[in-house]
Amino acid sequence: MRLGCFGCLFLIVALLVMVVVVLGVVFLSTNLLSAPDVRPVPFSKSDGHAAQSKLYEVVLRQSGRSSRRDPIVISEREANAFLAHHLDQAGLPLSPIVVRFAKGQLTAQGQTALRNLFKGPPFAQLLPYISDKRLDQLVWVTVSARIRIEGGFGAGSGRYGSVEVIDFVLGKQPLGSFLLSVLMGPSGGGLLRWQVPSVVDDVQIGDGQVVITTR
Repeated sequence: MRLGCFGCLFLIVALLVMVVVVLGVVFLSTNLLSAPDVRPVPFSKSDGHAAQSKLYEVVLRQSGRSSRRDPIVISEREANAFLAHHLDQAGLPLSPIVVRFAKGQLTAQGQTALRNLFKGPPFAQLLPYISDKRLDQLVWVTVSARIRIEGGFGAGSGRYGSVEVIDFVLGKQPLGSFLLSVLMGPSGGGLLRWQVPSVVDDVQIGDGQVVITTR
């Protein structure tokens, strides 16, 4: 029993220390409000239409209405055009957003209000004690990550895409990659893991493009 009490006390103290450290970095770092090096990807309306058509091809293959099996290639331009108009309902809204593909990983950069980062406990419970002016402050978020496809192909076997966060930066302030999931809490689960059609075999990120292969 004593060990259990000491264990609980240790966890509480560790959690409080983490909260103090994170809030100290977020609110005291002069790097937080600095804009990182952002290189926008130019795109047009036609790029957005092309991305939609290619993603719809995945749906057609899943339903058996398309017999094509060639890789589906989505360029940076197409991905940025699509995300610019379909990211409003995400758990972490970023606007503007810039996504780049290179060397097996993607890098996403965008602006969001600080309040959108404090979704997980105990950070969410602290929001009423922080001024709206501070919480509405826009910051640049930079996330570098790898994508993996998991799960089986059998009947009833779910296929999932998962994101392995490599780097997480606010403004120009590097933070531990694990802090993104801690800050976002359960609401960030949809950002880091989502269901994909069972027909999807793999997703490979190359220089300037992402390639979707299907069965």
